[in-house]
Amino acid sequence: MSHSRLGRLVAAVLLAACAAEPGTSSPASSGSVAGTTATSPTATSPTAKDPTATDSPTSSTAAPSPSTTMPVDATAQYTVGALPATGGCHLDPPSADGQVTFVVGNRLYGIASNGIPQCLADLKSRSPDWLSWSPDGDELLAGPDMLLRANGTMTTTGYFADNTNVRWSAPTGKALLAPKASTGQLIWRNAHNSAERIDVSFADNITSAAYHPAGKHIAVAGIGRDGQGPGVFVASNRGANARRIGQLEPGTTATDVAFEMEGNSIIFVHAHQNGGAHLHRWDFANGLQTLADLPGVTPTDLTVSQVDQGDIAWTQSYPTVKSISRVLVNGSTEPLVIGVPEAERVTAPIGWMPGHRLLVSSRSPDRGTSPFDIWEWSPTGMRLVIAGVTAAAARLIHGHYDELTIIPGAGFG
Repeated sequence: MSHSRLGRLVAAVLLAACAAEPGTSSPASSGSVAGTTATSPTATSPTAKDPTATDSPTSSTAAPSPSTTMPVDATAQYTVGALPATGGCHLDPPSADGQVTFVVGNRLYGIASNGIPQCLADLKSRSPDWLSWSPDGDELLAGPDMLLRANGTMTTTGYFADNTNVRWSAPTGKALLAPKASTGQLIWRNAHNSAERIDVSFADNITSAAYHPAGKHIAVAGIGRDGQGPGVFVASNRGANARRIGQLEPGTTATDVAFEMEGNSIIFVHAHQNGGAHLHRWDFANGLQTLADLPGVTPTDLTVSQVDQGDIAWTQSYPTVKSISRVLVNGSTEPLVIGVPEAERVTAPIGWMPGHRLLVSSRSPDRGTSPFDIWEWSPTGMRLVIAGVTAAAARLIHGHYDELTIIPGAGFG
């Protein structure tokens, strides 16, 4: 099949998935989650579609209730008062089973595999409310504008402190990538020398970007330079050989894009012009799947596991009710709803741990910068890890991945 024909088929796939064709039924759904329905992932065959059509999600707009009643252990495993407030800090290499990390005051802590909290770094005058570890777990973004190196020193990234769209390069985190909020340009920077800066844009008005885990390709959401409007695109990690993998209807956008662990699929949120959204998976071998039909709400906090294939989490916020978190676990077809373990609090995913465990924040509804609690959710229950932290992240070593061979482009190592 020629590349041009593949591009036409891919564009048709995405349009067909977001709205049922005349004479066909809407995607099948199952109603095991109280208060909502969940769309089963189904690969969609290429179909002609009016490119101006904009169909909203079709399920109930009521906020879903927790999927099941599960054990909740509300006794904190650790307390802020018991953390080592003085003494040395050591940024030891990450463990294979992952590490819960968090900030209290100006110190970065981690819970070691032996269960003992330790200070990983003294952040001096900084107390960030956003953290992101490199794919190999060696270095940390202590806020989008500051990088904690493996040797314990700090360096500026060149990005603004409020640009939480900054992403690490893969597989080792030698570079950083983020769309510029004011222009939508995609800016690449050397992680250790922010003056080394390259515009690698291959679409306009880019809203989200992600590195393929092998590091040779980038996926973005933005406006295509092919005259076909908004879409999702893949190119080399220098923005060459750009390919459209999906065409969105005019006036809509993909608000988040992320590769799954193995690198053979992309998860993205498609926000519709007249309300609601869909959560999609683009599988490079099998095409498009619709994972969730989300009327009246655009998901945020998209969190895709880098250690277990098929684990996905997100937040849904409603005008008159609390935000809720939902998950798809181990490739399941029905989103589960995470219950709110504390009264008058809202939850949001922090990061996936090995073994299908999800770190979840529980905080006040305004989601400000006040301290929050870390819970660990699993399909069998929830437990409180620690209360009163200001930032948290899962520290991991990225799991197995495959090279991306379907999209052309030599890429750069």
